[in-house]
Amino acid sequence: MSVRYDQNPQLGKRYQIETENVRKQLINLNTHIFGKIYFPVKSNRLKEIGSFIGASWTAKNASGLQSIIWRYRWDEANDRKFKDLLIEYNREDCQAAKLLADKIREIADKAELQSNIDFIDNPKKRTDDIGSEIHGQFQAILKFAHTGGFDRKKIEFENTQTNEQPKKRGAKLGHVGTRRSVPLTENVIVREPLKICPKCNSDLIKEQGKISERTFIDLCSKEGGYSKEITKIQGTKGYCKHFYRYYGYDDLRGGVVFGHGFQSWIIYERMFLRLPYTNIIESLDEQFGEKISPGSIAITIRKFAKYYTETNSLIASRILTSPFIHADETKINIQGAEYYVWVFTDGQHVLLKMSETREATLVIDLLKDYKGILISDFYAAYDSLTCLHQKCLVHLIRDMNDDLWKLPFDYEYQEFIREFKNLIVPIIKTVHAHGLSKAHLSSFSAEVDIFYEKNIFGKTYQSDVALKYKKRLKKYKDSLFRFIHYDGIPWNNNMAERALRHLVVQENISNTFFKSIFSDHLLLLGIMQTCRFQKKSFLKFLISGEKDVDSYNE
Repeated sequence: MSVRYDQNPQLGKRYQIETENVRKQLINLNTHIFGKIYFPVKSNRLKEIGSFIGASWTAKNASGLQSIIWRYRWDEANDRKFKDLLIEYNREDCQAAKLLADKIREIADKAELQSNIDFIDNPKKRTDDIGSEIHGQFQAILKFAHTGGFDRKKIEFENTQTNEQPKKRGAKLGHVGTRRSVPLTENVIVREPLKICPKCNSDLIKEQGKISERTFIDLCSKEGGYSKEITKIQGTKGYCKHFYRYYGYDDLRGGVVFGHGFQSWIIYERMFLRLPYTNIIESLDEQFGEKISPGSIAITIRKFAKYYTETNSLIASRILTSPFIHADETKINIQGAEYYVWVFTDGQHVLLKMSETREATLVIDLLKDYKGILISDFYAAYDSLTCLHQKCLVHLIRDMNDDLWKLPFDYEYQEFIREFKNLIVPIIKTVHAHGLSKAHLSSFSAEVDIFYEKNIFGKTYQSDVALKYKKRLKKYKDSLFRFIHYDGIPWNNNMAERALRHLVVQENISNTFFKSIFSDHLLLLGIMQTCRFQKKSFLKFLISGEKDVDSYNE
């Protein structure tokens, strides 16, 4: 593929010609082809590629080996014919190399525009006029599903046990500990002295100088945001003459503690802002001048999950009484191991659960008595539930569209998809115009039956991909179009995907999940997504201390 030359240029020496400049300009074309450009030939030999791109050689047996024979015969027999053959062969080799170099340059400049060139890692999408129409309208449906119908004016459908050791104080081995000095404050609250002994219920003797106190660091709401507030609470201890000891308020034991509002900010940064532990530590130090250890963040998550257990139970009970439930699952990596997160939502409440496998045990245990409509993808585990089903049409349309891109000239499949498109587009247009109203959608029941009689039950296919979708549509006939017979039943499962998206994004940004508290993390994340779906501030809800998202008013 390249012009060959000796490291010791004998010809240059023989004819006393400087060849260094020529040698520097020599280029091995094969380095620009091997592993980069794949011509439809058996090898990267110049003869094979050259013949493909239009080069030709006068001598039918022209080759590098044959050129050596011609040279030998020329030298031995001094026959002019072999000299001419050799010169012509070299000239045609140079022309082929020039043609190849031009072709490589053309590919580099115009590959995106040339229909006969494709990319291995990102193949061009090819289609004809009919396929283009189907793709355009399917893309409009998928866009409408993605927006949830909230931005209707912008959608166009037209073609487009244990031996425990006593716990030691301080941080655990391997954890960074923090020592917090008691900050100064002028905000001091003095409680009434404790009067009754908590052990024997006798009167306590008040003595001056025996004080119990604790300093609370919290957040207070101010115009434009939140600021740190330091409060010291004091209480006088009382002496019990029966037990010969002093007693004070239990909650005033210890030194400095973060209040509920400040801890809410930690949860907000972890959940809503998706910050890793190290970033939370840095932000608390920069914003509030407070130092905290990674272990304290985990403790806060566990504490808040326990505090909001009631909230999680309320969310679960309301989802289970909803006329429909979206369900979905996603795989997630936790400290190098794979787990599954399941989401259940009714569009107003979000419940998240974790399992070690994708088996349906968790789903069955939760939804075994559910009587509404379950909206899900085509994962077979959901089919084991006896409730009514609505399969996600977005998943189906997306799969159909992808296969049509892969098989643009499977005309039997294309015709099958066009018939399905002619059925589904008017239905989605009606949803677009009138919402999920049974009064408007039930009229399509006859069209669905006609489509099935004509294209599913009454027709055979040779195309493998058409057969695949025929089987799927036949199996899920009732659950694909359940929504047209009910009011307010969504036709896609995008709500579940929205509920999971925050978690998936956090995993992509920085996977800093820990199995020991991941269930607690999911509980709080479900509450956060519930606040988001109800358009309420997650931070304000946490700081309020309330436990019912539905009844909370900002």
